[in-house]
Amino acid sequence: MKLTFMGTGASEGVPGIFCRCEDCKKARQLGGRELRSRSQLLINQDLLVDMGPETYLKSVMYGIELSRVKYLFITHSHCDHLDERLLGFRGGWFGRDMEEPVLFGYGSERAVGRMEKWLQDSPFDFVREACRLYVLHGFDQVRAGDYEVTALPAVHNPKEECLLYLIKDRQGREILYAADTGRLTEDTYEYLRGRRLKCVILDCTLGNKEEPGISHMGLRENKTVKDRLEDMGVTDGDTRYVCTHISHGTGGFEYLAEAAAGAGMEAAYDGMTITV
Repeated sequence: MKLTFMGTGASEGVPGIFCRCEDCKKARQLGGRELRSRSQLLINQDLLVDMGPETYLKSVMYGIELSRVKYLFITHSHCDHLDERLLGFRGGWFGRDMEEPVLFGYGSERAVGRMEKWLQDSPFDFVREACRLYVLHGFDQVRAGDYEVTALPAVHNPKEECLLYLIKDRQGREILYAADTGRLTEDTYEYLRGRRLKCVILDCTLGNKEEPGISHMGLRENKTVKDRLEDMGVTDGDTRYVCTHISHGTGGFEYLAEAAAGAGMEAAYDGMTITV
């Protein structure tokens, strides 16, 4: 599987739009890997996890043909993970000769509800015809073309059933995408028992801070998850651990990358591509 990290930031991005902390001033000055747009992941060319406000810009920057995306999985309805207005540009004169004329979208009840409302309010029939939407709950499993995708419960917003995703391709390679969440639930650990993950992508909003994470994680919580999965035999020395959904106030890319490497993990950056 080819994984493209189209965005790796938390809700405010780095630099934060109105922020003048040291990290944000440094990011504006240095650019490059210090800049973080809101988190989303592209798998191969046809499966997208989250569709936030920078989706268009990042697709142009990284040469990504979004008309090839056939499957969209939304983790939750927060605005940094879902900009449902983008669905209004699929089909008709907005999206001509699309590679995939129909997009199959999945997510929590609240996320799907927001997408459905936007489509229903559209004056264009072709916009509604270009999307099929489905609600997922924790531990629901769907077949999406070459992928088997399982929704797992996130620990994030108590007002919404937020989701993580376990994604397996036809070759049996599995990855876990666990961004914007606290530590994994016991039910999730039990569900993962007996599996072998090629890549684990973890929320690292708090960076290397010592403060405890509840609805988010930092490197400390990431290491706890890593140790638990390794003890269970779910991951091993060949598994790649990647930290994403990183906030400002975490010391900048080089600092976090060094701290993550010390824990046997990698700090993701916008535009990073890996193959697992």
